[in-house]
Amino acid sequence: MYRKIFITLGCGLIILGLFGIAKASLMPIKAIIGQHYLEAAWKDSLKNNKLSKPWKSADFHMIGELKIPKLKISRVILNSVSGEALAWSIGRVTNLVSSSKNGPIILAGHRDSHMQFMSKLNIGDKIELMMTDGVLKTYEISNYTITDRPELKTFTNKITMNSLVLTTCWPFNSSRIGTKRYLLIANEYKISLHKNMKFNL
Repeated sequence: MYRKIFITLGCGLIILGLFGIAKASLMPIKAIIGQHYLEAAWKDSLKNNKLSKPWKSADFHMIGELKIPKLKISRVILNSVSGEALAWSIGRVTNLVSSSKNGPIILAGHRDSHMQFMSKLNIGDKIELMMTDGVLKTYEISNYTITDRPELKTFTNKITMNSLVLTTCWPFNSSRIGTKRYLLIANEYKISLHKNMKFNL
């Protein structure tokens, strides 16, 4: 009798463990698949000079593309940092600056998926950014810092308007949800036009 109970409990624990692993791996899998569709939709937008949704049911839209030449990677930027949006890609943060037009551009994403590359960047590295205005901007990383989440707004409002800020959770190798945030600050380095076009929104 006790043997059957232990066997049943053991099987139950194994099932729960497998469920936990599957749930934990869902984010990276979703991130990889989502980024594939987003990149295809973004390339289509560049080709046709018109933004299109990555899929019909998407409750967010694409507003730009981030490239890291050093690592040869790119990320499509979404207009939201909701849990659903960040499961697919990185998003633009607008509630940390007094005005999105006058403040720096702030992009956020998960440390275990779309923002993993931040741990490999150093001061002096270049970042390319193109938004829907068709202007391609190159930024150079000038600084980095670690701050508490409640202090983010105070910190980012001190950064100049011609700057780009990338942020994710800290530390990189932790799975625990905390209040620490890692920020990379980059200054505008070069500006050029992409095909001399603007997107038809």
